Amino acid sequence: MAFTYPPFEEYGNKLIRWIENDNEPGCPIPISTLNSWNLPQPMDWHIEYSSEWLSPEHIASIVGLGLPVGDFIQDPLDPTTESPCVRHSIIKTQNGITALVGTTGPGVFFVYSIRRYHESNDPYISQLTKIAYEAYFPLDTLKYIFMNDVIEPETEPFIEGQIYPSREGLSYPSAEPQTWDYPSPEFTAIMGTPIGKVVGSFILDIRFDIEDI
Repeated sequence: MAFTYPPFEEYGNKLIRWIENDNEPGCPIPISTLNSWNLPQPMDWHIEYSSEWLSPEHIASIVGLGLPVGDFIQDPLDPTTESPCVRHSIIKTQNGITALVGTTGPGVFFVYSIRRYHESNDPYISQLTKIAYEAYFPLDTLKYIFMNDVIEPETEPFIEGQIYPSREGLSYPSAEPQTWDYPSPEFTAIMGTPIGKVVGSFILDIRFDIEDI
């Protein structure tokens, strides 16, 4: 049985076409040139960076992905070793709230919290993601973005109510990680959700500084 997923699948298709072909017409997302030094209204923003070791849950999620997992685990015999990972908070606290909180490491970005009003003229979350990662690592080293801790009112109910039922007998949340690969309708629809838009827009923001997309 073929499933369709309005309204997200339609926008997901557009994002995929724009990512696959930079000559595809209609892309509204320009290359981002923002960094922590040229944020608009800089006095309204509070930016913090601090060294942080990944949690065991996050370590488990990157095993087998080709990342330097051993580097992300603190040596119990040398507690003075500094983690290669950095926790970022980029928060606008004046004239409305826009925020990104997450942890970056070589090749990976774990996003914990995002907030931006639809009517806001503030930078998009995808642009803040670029700022946070690029502050410590070259963009072309980023391989994986994890958004599993983010609470967003449309994406999770959609995944639970429409994507999971596409697999007979699968209940939400599942005991094992689930993957829906391109070019399945499920992959396309997930790309079109508010959380998927952040990742897709981030890729388009940097046009294509990340290798092997």
